[in-house]
Amino acid sequence: MIRSPAAMAPALRRYFTARLGADAEVELEGPERIAIGHSRAMLGVAVELRIDGRTERRAYVLRVEQGGVFGTESLQEVRLMRALRTAGLPVAAVRWYERDASVIGAPFFVMDRVAGRGENPELGSIRECVRLLRRQHDLDWRRAGLAFLGPPSVPRAATLAQITRWERLYRASCFLPVPLLDEAAAWLRRHAPIPDRIVLVHGDPGPGNFMHEGDRIHAITDWEFAHLGDPDEDWVYMATIRGPSRPREEWQELFKVEADVEVSDEAWKFWEAFNQFKGACANLTALRVFSDGVNQAPNMAAVGTSIHLLLLSRLAELIGQD
Repeated sequence: MIRSPAAMAPALRRYFTARLGADAEVELEGPERIAIGHSRAMLGVAVELRIDGRTERRAYVLRVEQGGVFGTESLQEVRLMRALRTAGLPVAAVRWYERDASVIGAPFFVMDRVAGRGENPELGSIRECVRLLRRQHDLDWRRAGLAFLGPPSVPRAATLAQITRWERLYRASCFLPVPLLDEAAAWLRRHAPIPDRIVLVHGDPGPGNFMHEGDRIHAITDWEFAHLGDPDEDWVYMATIRGPSRPREEWQELFKVEADVEVSDEAWKFWEAFNQFKGACANLTALRVFSDGVNQAPNMAAVGTSIHLLLLSRLAELIGQD
């Protein structure tokens, strides 16, 4: 179980002293919780150190696992972020990955703290996010060294693999079967489209998952859901999950103008249903870790109950139209 910020501070002081090769034990400010997060806890720290006779101050963010929430782990995210930064996408520099849970109570990785804020993006930064997503989709993922994500044997297999991924997670996390999720998995398999191309899919793109100042984006964040698949998954997710406060027509105009992307009505419905299904399946992991005592933060209970039910309600509307 993750320790409290006060309890983990001594261990982090020793950790950064060793990692940075400081002349003496570093001075540590924090850690402080800087984002609510669900799959990861986000902790900010500042380190002051003496190295080669000079005093330096450095700011970092710890991205900490929370007992398997959403069925993701950090190593793949670390590998991906490092590869994307090398490829020139705006991604925070990852410094260290620590799989030893004894340090602070859970595995984590450390990245440079990026300027800006994550909430309340202006329209200019949303436009930039759309352009960056198109750039991400156009990335040659083989040349970028992302084959470890598992290229599909045929294009449609990428979508089927994602349906299976979230269905298995639901079954491993639920207390009782959820018939609507069983029905939805079958519906999604029947209606799965054949992608025009296979790209790097972020899996959770849009407002709230980038750091911005004004119209400028300094970093795209939260890569734990990334995989190879259909680009339409990201476009519909951005509009319906991350940006539902804006009308669908406004998002479609942004996609067309800023990225030359159009999503058909049929594909839109499929990917909206898929993303509701994915969210409903993933959110059951939060209820499981809460009930098992691994993480009893109130947001875990909320994610696994009320938010889960909201996603199920919309999913029922979508698949019930056939």
